[in-house]
Amino acid sequence: MIAGWMGGKRCTYALVRCEILSCCTQQVEKAFKSMGLEFTRLVDPDPYLLVSSGGNLYDRGKFLMVIELTDGLSRLFYLASSEAPVGLEGIPTPELVLAFRVKRKEGFHSLLEIISRKKIGGIRHKHRSTLNFLMSLLGGVVFSSLMEFGNYWAGLLGTIIFALILYLILDYPFSLLYLRGVEVISTGEVRTKVFVIRLGTKGKKKG
Repeated sequence: MIAGWMGGKRCTYALVRCEILSCCTQQVEKAFKSMGLEFTRLVDPDPYLLVSSGGNLYDRGKFLMVIELTDGLSRLFYLASSEAPVGLEGIPTPELVLAFRVKRKEGFHSLLEIISRKKIGGIRHKHRSTLNFLMSLLGGVVFSSLMEFGNYWAGLLGTIIFALILYLILDYPFSLLYLRGVEVISTGEVRTKVFVIRLGTKGKKKG
């Protein structure tokens, strides 16, 4: 919440996988209505339609929300905005939740286009920070060991440059979004716990 007020607008993207889309849509719309949020629903939109609809959303509030529902075949998007931060209460448990700080409208358009083209998601994006850092560090060490530099400072500079380039490649498309004014401020996987309660049965007395 604090990060959202530090500059730009905050956008929350949630990906929800549903067995039956109609069941999820009922829950999402009920949650939005209970929070008093106006929303736009788009069924299987192409990138142009999603981006153009998002342009109107950007101008309406400081906190933006993009909810994607999918059953593996069809995709359904909900776009909403508000002046105050809202949570995901009442919405089916998301598989992936990402929060962004958006500083420019053009950056928000780029974010929506990347979402529409399914370039966000998967294990790599859920653990992006740790994975990218380790791969960049390892790549820099390997690069410096293979290359022969004239002095220590040249080797250090070459290692840093190589690690930075490798990080930007591994962090795509987030690295591209950052250049366009969109910063990832939180990323994670929502986990659910299932509790099983076993009820014992009392034995019957004879007689």
